[in-house]
Amino acid sequence: MAAAAAGKAAGPQWAPPEHCRAQVTAGLGGGEDVPVRPLCKPRGICSRAYFLVLMVFVHLYLGNVLALLLFVHYSNGDESTDSGPERRSQGSGPTPTLGPLTRLEGIKVGYERKVQLVAGREHFIRTLSLKPLLFEIPGFLSDEECRLIIHLAQMKGLQRSQILPTEEYEEAMGMMQVSQLDLFRLLDQNRDGRLQLHEVLAQTRLGNGRWMTPESIQEMYSAIKADPDGDGVLSLQEFSNMDLRDFHKYMRSHKAETSELVRNSHHTWLYQGEGAHHVMRAIRQRVLRLTRLSPEIVELSEPLQVVRYGEGGHYHAHVDSGPVYPETICSHTKLIANESVPFETSCRQVLSTWGPLTPKPGTLGTVLSCGLTPSAWGQRETYSVAPLPYSYMTVLFYLNNVTGGGETVFPVADNRTYDEMSLIQDNVDLRDTRRHCDKGNLRVKPQQGTAVFWYNYLPDGQGWVGDVDDYSLHGGCLVTRGTKWIANNWINVDPSQARQALFQQEMARLAREGGADSQPEWALDRAYRNARVEL
Repeated sequence: MAAAAAGKAAGPQWAPPEHCRAQVTAGLGGGEDVPVRPLCKPRGICSRAYFLVLMVFVHLYLGNVLALLLFVHYSNGDESTDSGPERRSQGSGPTPTLGPLTRLEGIKVGYERKVQLVAGREHFIRTLSLKPLLFEIPGFLSDEECRLIIHLAQMKGLQRSQILPTEEYEEAMGMMQVSQLDLFRLLDQNRDGRLQLHEVLAQTRLGNGRWMTPESIQEMYSAIKADPDGDGVLSLQEFSNMDLRDFHKYMRSHKAETSELVRNSHHTWLYQGEGAHHVMRAIRQRVLRLTRLSPEIVELSEPLQVVRYGEGGHYHAHVDSGPVYPETICSHTKLIANESVPFETSCRQVLSTWGPLTPKPGTLGTVLSCGLTPSAWGQRETYSVAPLPYSYMTVLFYLNNVTGGGETVFPVADNRTYDEMSLIQDNVDLRDTRRHCDKGNLRVKPQQGTAVFWYNYLPDGQGWVGDVDDYSLHGGCLVTRGTKWIANNWINVDPSQARQALFQQEMARLAREGGADSQPEWALDRAYRNARVEL
């Protein structure tokens, strides 16, 4: 027994630390000989606290891994159902991404800065307004370049910029199933149960390409007996008694003069891509340096539009682009994105038939302010909105000095606030460029070689396209003497950054693989690339 006790004493023993011995001694309660469980134990992996902590960390780790896997899965989508360009591009590399859209700062009205757009020459950019962000560059084009553009446009031939609606349009309008009560509620902006002239004008004047005035509205009321008391105001009862077919019959029987059109001009398009006339290529490269946008965005935008306004020519106030809605897709990127949406819009401004009052596509306002054209004849429920191009910015060039009139007016530039209904007050319509151009806030006089450019959209805070800038409302004042020549470069950007990136990637692939067949129809202008014109 003694030997055993001695052997135990000789072996290695665990001794609690001093603070533990103190706790043990304190727990003996006056030295009673009772078994005591030590408070401190030797370090080991089997302690309960260590095990609990370990399990917590393991669960957190597994949870993070699972969350990451789910994120990757849903971000990539279901590959088995992806037949769009994303899937096609997987073999050639990752989905492309685009950087933010550059935007020149206005600083303040009248601010000037130097830029070098042409080797060995300086240009000055002057801020004309902050709402919209509008700039002027005198001498952007030389006199020789202006004359060449006019000559190339004449060689190609110009067409009328606006034609009146066809019988098919009127047939489509007749097929619309819209109650007169709904139309009345749409037009009655102030909800007072009465339609004033300015409420009707605000949303109906652009429906069929005619520019309506208070006088022409009252004349129509009288012809179709819609306003018995002749006060120019329609009650709900008077509107309900009106047969809308009489309205269409009246418009069809009334021969419209050119002065009654939304736009009275002629235009053509000049190709500026690879293989175009060297002057056209030089101008596009100059625009690229001016806008500081990526070459892909500028090169894939529409060609140069050249416009001639003869004496009496005009273009009533409008915006160059339309609102951004989730259910609307830019038609030039639709096929690339492999998407199907209720409404598609054109990034090419074929005919401006919209105004500042542009209701959301799919609402009744579309019937009146934009007009609808069937995308599949015979299918009553299938319609597409008239062109509402997504033009991120507009670059306008003056090609000659105009003898009389022809200014570019921005009716509400730098207004403190913007209110659509306030555009028409006391029989003064600020959008009417034939009669009220002098009442606009800002007018730019045409000077040969000068360029002006502005942004049609506000930024979205993420470096891409935000809401349309209502202050970009502008028009061409009446040409009272002589002829006015201008040219436009619209820089087209899809509101969806991902769709724009895929569009650019696909167009690059077509350029590499498609050959001559992949060139747009206006590439025929290459025939003029070697033209030598005595100017």
